[in-house]
Amino acid sequence: MSPELHISFANLQSNLQFFHKVIKKNTELSAVVKSDAYGLGITKIVPEIEKYGVRSFFTATIFEAIKVRKCSLHSEIFTLNGFDFLKAELYKEFNITPIINNKLEAEKFIKIFNHTHKAAIQLNTGMNRLGLNKQDLFDNLDLIKSLPLTLILSHLACADDTSNEENILQKDLFIKLCKSLPNIRKSISASHGTLLGNEFHFDMVRPGIGLYGGIKNDGLKQVIQIKVPVLQNFIIDKNMKIGYNFTFKANNKMKVATLAIGYADGLPRILSNRGKLFYEDVSCPIIGRISMDLVTVDISNLPEIPKYLNVFSPEYQVDDFARDCETISHEVLVNLGERIDRVYA
Repeated sequence: MSPELHISFANLQSNLQFFHKVIKKNTELSAVVKSDAYGLGITKIVPEIEKYGVRSFFTATIFEAIKVRKCSLHSEIFTLNGFDFLKAELYKEFNITPIINNKLEAEKFIKIFNHTHKAAIQLNTGMNRLGLNKQDLFDNLDLIKSLPLTLILSHLACADDTSNEENILQKDLFIKLCKSLPNIRKSISASHGTLLGNEFHFDMVRPGIGLYGGIKNDGLKQVIQIKVPVLQNFIIDKNMKIGYNFTFKANNKMKVATLAIGYADGLPRILSNRGKLFYEDVSCPIIGRISMDLVTVDISNLPEIPKYLNVFSPEYQVDDFARDCETISHEVLVNLGERIDRVYA
């Protein structure tokens, strides 16, 4: 028996509608679907998102982009990680728009395509990860302006911190740098940036994790639930121990269940002796070390032996789980293993 990742199309639709409502008029809603749509499956998620008017998608690599193209024939698809010029023929064949991040990529693009293919450009407004900074831009302004640009974008480093002044500084620098470039579409905000307000929306927003239920917000719904089958249940007496290195010792007689999920499936070992699973709204503490394929939990407070337990509850969502794992929702989703069966409804 394997755990199941249940993905709610209805709640995905609700989240799309939420972002449609919060963005200003005439701002385009696109979707980030890199890393196999955050682990949820590009071939299932992209057609579903398209049903609700989204026509632009962002991936990291050319091969992710091709996967999107094969299930979305007419959409606009961008590669965030730049122009992989060694695979230039694939951009043409599959009509993929590279995002130019540096001078070399710009030179290679002009040499290979001249003006026969569209491009986008990323500006580094302070995150110092990808894109042309102010000096690079002005040193190569003629080259950059010669590109057949369809989009100018940047990325906010602190958008999940709504009070951080760096958000304003990055936005203002973005506006300033864009004045030297053609008057085309502009985008600076992913999910958290979109929630900062209209002044961050520009012509396009690019939500990713927010679509998939990774942000805890009154207007956003939980898209995923992981149902984990119970493989075995038993009773242990006081002072008996459980798991590798016997890190758990029972203080009293208790009922224990062993479930089919472990760190190979994306349940991090950091939750050993501190995490929990759920039976409806009742929490069942993880006891002992999480192993590669299995986890043991205390089910003493349950009225019956369950067939499965859930990883999340209405009060304990992906964002809460990520916080307990000392990480972020993005990492939680993309680390959900291939052994977990995807169930779409």
